[in-house]
Amino acid sequence: MQKLQILFFLLQYVLRSRFPDRERLRRFQERQWRRFRQKVLVKSPFYRELALKKAPLEDFPLIDKTAFMAQFNAINTLGVDKNVAMNLALRAEEDRNFSPTLKGGITVGLSTGTSGKRGLFLVSSHERAQWAARVLRQVVPIRFFQKQKVAFFLRANSNLYSAVQSRVLEFRYFDIFRPLDELAVDLADFQPDVLAAQPSILGALAKKQKEKTIHINPQRLISFAEVLWDDERKMLKNTWPNAHFCEVYQCTEGFLGCTCEHGTMHLNEDLVMVEKRYLDEKRFVPIITDFTRSSQPIVRYELNDVLVEKTEHCPCGSPFTALERIEGRCDDVLEFRRADGSVFTLIPDLLCRLIARETDDFVAYQLAQKADEQLILYLEAHDWEFVAQVISKVILQYLAENEVKDIDLICVEGILQERGQKRKRVLKISP
Repeated sequence: MQKLQILFFLLQYVLRSRFPDRERLRRFQERQWRRFRQKVLVKSPFYRELALKKAPLEDFPLIDKTAFMAQFNAINTLGVDKNVAMNLALRAEEDRNFSPTLKGGITVGLSTGTSGKRGLFLVSSHERAQWAARVLRQVVPIRFFQKQKVAFFLRANSNLYSAVQSRVLEFRYFDIFRPLDELAVDLADFQPDVLAAQPSILGALAKKQKEKTIHINPQRLISFAEVLWDDERKMLKNTWPNAHFCEVYQCTEGFLGCTCEHGTMHLNEDLVMVEKRYLDEKRFVPIITDFTRSSQPIVRYELNDVLVEKTEHCPCGSPFTALERIEGRCDDVLEFRRADGSVFTLIPDLLCRLIARETDDFVAYQLAQKADEQLILYLEAHDWEFVAQVISKVILQYLAENEVKDIDLICVEGILQERGQKRKRVLKISP
């Protein structure tokens, strides 16, 4: 039954005509919103009153992760209790068995994201089929006469991911809580056609490929979950020059975007409506409403991501919002007090680009702000002292050029990251 559902949605996506312009897309979104409000939101105790009044989208409350979790019982349309769902998710994390579901085949997932705060998501079999169809359409296209082996590196497996398993797709889950050396051996034995992982994992595997401790030849690389920096993209393309590269923008809240055939990231605006809270002329924080989520409605949900809008039209012709890059989280933006009392805001991407111009002789680095005037540079590099000096000079010079002085910069060998956690290059830590 699940396979038929996936096929139905796949055909729907294939046959759906492309939107010639933003106006046609806007009218489509309005129809989707009215249907969603009428059929889904009336079943949610949290949204029912507004839905029955046929209130416009702008009258619905803005919500973030904290409020979303606090209202978990009222928001979901299935009557699922937060404690029951949380217990199932935590038991799966502990046992590393992610197959159990709630009554009715509802998948429960646990997310921590880069914030480290727990998030719960519910997905029905219907929603799993929609997600799988979209993945097969955009991320891992089916080759009907050639079986593809797909290696997914994840912190937790899910019935959501295994929904794509079929005769033409062999899916294998690689648990990133296991030692990387063991995972690399298993990956070499598996010889994937498609390799999907966070950029930090892809980079570590590329290093092993360069060192000739493993040899794989994936035809497709998929990056997700973390910010992909330019130097990492270049290194991956150098390691596997013949592989097609795909970047996916997905989080607990939905399948939000994917790169097109020209390598441009587009938001999936036929699945989600995106309101933009601009930080400057190009940078914005997305506020999403997902028309595909019926178990746990996502309405005017403000993400913590900073997206940079692309000003030039993409050659693919899509009217969907195009991004230059996903820059990171709002929490990753560092602030420094100048001598005159004004505040300088450090955008991670700008600093990382300056560092990349000076050196790429590092394995990994992280810059953490512990206090207003104290920074810690965590660094892994073969010539550690030299690279630490180079990167420290770039950081201090960049701050001085922006009238930020008297900064205490400490260099520490090693990376501040626990296994299974998403990697951040710039972050704030508690003093």
